[in-house]
Amino acid sequence: MLRYLAPLTISAFVIMGCAQKDEHAGHDHASMEMSKETKMTDQATEKVIYYTCPMDAHKHIHAREPGNCSECGMTMVAGVVTTEDQMEYWGCPMEAHAHVRLDSAGTCEECGMQLKPMRLKKI
Repeated sequence: MLRYLAPLTISAFVIMGCAQKDEHAGHDHASMEMSKETKMTDQATEKVIYYTCPMDAHKHIHAREPGNCSECGMTMVAGVVTTEDQMEYWGCPMEAHAHVRLDSAGTCEECGMQLKPMRLKKI
């Protein structure tokens, strides 16, 4: 009986250890993704959505990371969701719709999402 119990006990510990590793790995991965997606600026109320060219004519240029505009070479700025008292425009919170910028609240004409108060900010 003992010769069957030892391998069974060892197997149980190995399985439990793997489950705990996966659980923690998933948690770490989830928190990494959360921090990656919610890049915060110096104000806790602003969240970076994308980076874009500061020229209105190039508002269709956007990226997930900072860089230079592919059309004019200017340093891109962060498009951030902010408070209504700090906003410059109402924009779609989706990176792919960075060019959707309106003067009043409403919905994105491309995806139907609620527009957010946004502004462009050098970081």
